[in-house]
Amino acid sequence: MRASSQGDFAGEFSYSYPLFQQFSKIASPWGEVFATEVVGPRKFGLNGVSDQRVAGEAVSGNFFSVLKVGPIVGRVLEPQDDNVLGGNHVAVLSYAFWKRRFQSDASVLGRTMFYDETPYTIVGIAQPGFSGIEPEVSVDVWVPATAGLDPNFNWLRLLARLRDGVDPSRAQAMFEAAFRTHVAGVLLPSASPRFKQMLEGQHITVRPAASGLATTGRKYEKPLLVLFAVVGVVLLISCANIANLMLARNAARHHEIVVRLALGASRTRIAWQLFTENLTLSLLGAFVGVLLSVWGTRVLVSLLPTSPLPMAFNLQPDFVVVGFTTGVAVATAILFGLGPALRASREKLEMTLHGGQRIIGSTWSGRLLLAGQLALSLPLLVGAGLFVDTLHNLKSSDLGFHAENVVTFDLSYPKGTADDRLHQAYAEIKQRLESHPGVIVASYGSSVYGDGGWSGGVDVIGNPSSGKDNDVGLISAGPGFFEAIGLGLLQGRYLRSQDQAEKPPVAVVNESFARHYFGSNSAIGQRIKLAFEPQVIREIVGVVRDAKHYGVRERVWRMVYLPTGKGDSFFVRSTLNTQLLSGAIRADVAASDKVLQVEELQPLETVVNDMISQERLTALLSSAFGLLACLIAAIGLYGVVAYGVSRRTNEFGIRMALGAQRGDIRTLVLRQTLAVVLCGVGIGIGGSLAVVRLLSSAINGMLYGIKPTDISLFMGATISLVAIALLAAFLPARRASRVDPMVALRYE
Repeated sequence: MRASSQGDFAGEFSYSYPLFQQFSKIASPWGEVFATEVVGPRKFGLNGVSDQRVAGEAVSGNFFSVLKVGPIVGRVLEPQDDNVLGGNHVAVLSYAFWKRRFQSDASVLGRTMFYDETPYTIVGIAQPGFSGIEPEVSVDVWVPATAGLDPNFNWLRLLARLRDGVDPSRAQAMFEAAFRTHVAGVLLPSASPRFKQMLEGQHITVRPAASGLATTGRKYEKPLLVLFAVVGVVLLISCANIANLMLARNAARHHEIVVRLALGASRTRIAWQLFTENLTLSLLGAFVGVLLSVWGTRVLVSLLPTSPLPMAFNLQPDFVVVGFTTGVAVATAILFGLGPALRASREKLEMTLHGGQRIIGSTWSGRLLLAGQLALSLPLLVGAGLFVDTLHNLKSSDLGFHAENVVTFDLSYPKGTADDRLHQAYAEIKQRLESHPGVIVASYGSSVYGDGGWSGGVDVIGNPSSGKDNDVGLISAGPGFFEAIGLGLLQGRYLRSQDQAEKPPVAVVNESFARHYFGSNSAIGQRIKLAFEPQVIREIVGVVRDAKHYGVRERVWRMVYLPTGKGDSFFVRSTLNTQLLSGAIRADVAASDKVLQVEELQPLETVVNDMISQERLTALLSSAFGLLACLIAAIGLYGVVAYGVSRRTNEFGIRMALGAQRGDIRTLVLRQTLAVVLCGVGIGIGGSLAVVRLLSSAINGMLYGIKPTDISLFMGATISLVAIALLAAFLPARRASRVDPMVALRYE
């Protein structure tokens, strides 16, 4: 079940442990609810040393029993392991991790391990083949959900197993009623106005989870469905192409078929032979496609954003994939191969068997198939153009800060490390990094993109209009933070190293904050009070540009930047390459304090690009399939026109013998081809507009900075398709114009 909302806080939300308990009581007569946290990298080690990261997940005590997963050694977690008092510090290992880390040593039971620097006793190994409920992540360690965490913190995902015969809509209605009661009694009284609006719009929905949570799958569901439709269209184009070529090939085998009929072969036998050839070709194509899919799935996974945990997708072709591909191959052979086979088998025996050549042109069916291929190709080109323009607009969008030439990394350290020690270490790391030639500035602070720090209420002293909508984004910023990320100063000054101890406390705001609260007046010297520190009054000393800290598609929030002596992330702006700078960063961090560990070191541009991974995936694959469709259509057009030219050799010879010039022959072939091309393009334009109107609501959510009915895009796609088609037709037309009349008149 998922809690979701719309607007500024659109997305899915987590549940608290008390709400999980409440839902469990409600569901007890007709089902059972269990809880998990989001799988993440956790510190792991033995003998008190956390020397590696594992995929860890905290789950409710009934997690294994509801999923009907047992142990292979020891026991799994039980309901008494996650009691409200804090839970038992016991852990269950996955079979794969046990085999990989402990070489399947059964004596590991009873040993103490450290999970996020907290001691746990290993009590069991889960059965082989079970790696959690996230298909894309293989969990290594499970611990009780309440162990060491605040039970009132919203951090759990809830799932329910309903008994047979229970209507899911009934379960959803009861969960929704309990959730509304919880929101009204616990969350709304202390919520800010904007969060109240979010909570009032939040609802519970129940969806099937037979294949697990599939977080990544839901994220990419819409782009993949669009691409699946694109692949279907490409398949239709390919089938039409093959059908057209089959018609031409069967026409070339006219004399062979007539001879077979004259020698006693039945029409059914002829049709079956031709269909068998088509089916063999189709199955061979399916076999090659399955082989290519092994490589293609690797490419697909490589397009996903980087993750701190290795992807565990099993995308190797299985029996389902092979069966589906075989079924599609047989279906296409029947739909597009049976017709040409039956048509060829209906040849008339009265046809003469001598070798005279007939003067023929393209049949209406061949022209119709050509027009159909071009008509289907145009919407793919338009769609590819929409997604490519969207990706370009997102990449070129002004974020407010400049991610180029910036490397970011996080620091981890043992729990309980003193703040004074961390402040000293962060200052020393900054000083060491800035001493390197090529390093312009180094600083630290909150995450600047995606998460964007945290949020809270603000009270502007002396401003009575600030009470209704007082939620702001909050980011901690060390000295040099704004220079490091390239966030420009508009008024006042940046934060300095002395600001943490300066009285009165200070802050920097963005231009949206200054404009909302002070209008045309200066924000410098104004005083604010933040909800999380009600006793502290801060003075605004600077105004910076607006920045999209929450993603390029999100609106600009009113932001407050606070001075700090440590941060979640470091930012280093330099002219050095990433590999050289990475070595310097690791050496300087180790020299400053050996308890600090560098994690997730990467260019800031990578972090920004990962936020548009859906658009990049859609643009790349739709472009590839669009070009493939055009290539297939062009090959089909070339093949059919070339075949028609070869069949009309004597006609062209006669025309040239009667005075036609080479240019006249080229024009004749291109004019006849252009008629088919324009017919296909006309149908394609109409089809594209119809598809855009039908799918406008779905497409608009995937686009950015461009309308689905953009005229310039339609014109560009149309001109490109016509140019490709004419180029494909020009080559056989040129060959036709070079026919020697004397040779053509003797042509058999």
